[in-house]
Amino acid sequence: MNFPFFIFKKLNSSNDKSNISSRIIKIAIISVFLGVFISLCSISIGKGLQISIKDKLYSLSADLVVTTYENNIRGVGTEKINNLNKVDHEIRSLSPDLKIEYIIEKPTLISNDSSFESMIFKGVSNEYNLQKLNKFINNSEIKNKLSNDEIIVSELTASKFDLKQGDEVILFFQINNKQIIPNVRSYSIKYIFDTDFPDFDNNYVIGNASSLQSIFKWGVNDYSVIEISNKNSDKIDDLERSISKLKSLEQNNLTVKSIKSKYENIFSWISIFDYNIIVIIVLMLMVAIVSLIISIFTLIFERVKMVGIMTSVGANESSIRKIFIYQGINIIFKGMIPANIIFLILSILQNKLKIIKLNPNDYYIDSIQFFIEPVYILLLNFIFILIAIIALLFTFVSVSKFTPIININSQ
Repeated sequence: MNFPFFIFKKLNSSNDKSNISSRIIKIAIISVFLGVFISLCSISIGKGLQISIKDKLYSLSADLVVTTYENNIRGVGTEKINNLNKVDHEIRSLSPDLKIEYIIEKPTLISNDSSFESMIFKGVSNEYNLQKLNKFINNSEIKNKLSNDEIIVSELTASKFDLKQGDEVILFFQINNKQIIPNVRSYSIKYIFDTDFPDFDNNYVIGNASSLQSIFKWGVNDYSVIEISNKNSDKIDDLERSISKLKSLEQNNLTVKSIKSKYENIFSWISIFDYNIIVIIVLMLMVAIVSLIISIFTLIFERVKMVGIMTSVGANESSIRKIFIYQGINIIFKGMIPANIIFLILSILQNKLKIIKLNPNDYYIDSIQFFIEPVYILLLNFIFILIAIIALLFTFVSVSKFTPIININSQ
């Protein structure tokens, strides 16, 4: 028979719930529950926000963008890239895994009967993968390329101008500074998108690049921006350095910019999440561990006479220590198991029902997204159990400090 486990069960099944140790053990269980639950939520929510925001950014922009220095300074790809075929050939020679797409960006005015607003017309080539925008499209799905008279506008723009899918809208283009009367084009709204990125939603309409090529008298192979995506995101920095060294870029006054540079403020902001996650986890686990240690100390001092009697009749230190180890493990699992179950239930419900909302203007997404990754969950639980057991082993050293006579005579 496992004598220490038998004594533990006897102590644990005691009907005396009014003693101090019983109440403190309950507090310890609650502390372990909150420590593990909040730690799981913090890492899941933090990683979920990072992944959701990055996923949106990579859907709106390629890994790398090649454009002229003038375009880079302005932040809008209006100037034509010279010797595009040569630049394209040198870039493709770097890796067979590259996906290259072309766009043109031009300023435009959108107008209705009562108001107008300056925007950027993002013209995409026929080979451009518009399907990656489907996650942002309202009540529809992009299946085909856009025709020359079709555009995609944001929900914000549609609301400002009281527009809906299928409506006609007038856009104005100025070809040069000397032009007094701008070029006027009528477009049909094919789709409406909502990215939750105010800078994009407020400033961009998306259409076919051939429409801009016709308006600005550009050739069918003339573009102002080369967008480059790579299957292996870990090699983006190396690819950026390799492209920047190409002779064709220097010869044609071109520069390459990564998505991390383009959205540096956002990437810097979400990188802070990692630090916040670590701080929250450390603090919560410390509180849980301290509460656990206090509960075990209380139990030891409350049962000090029992320890003395057991020692006097021949029970060794290891057996006595195991009694309290079982109690510590009992507290850990009574707190951890419900914490994991409730966390998983909450995560699944939130991801499906989007109960907890966020302000897109502040967080770029409309609701909290939980990142449910078994590796993170198991690792966090393992680390907590490991630290808790180490803390308990140091705590149990105090048991050996009491002699049998002192223990038996204690009140």
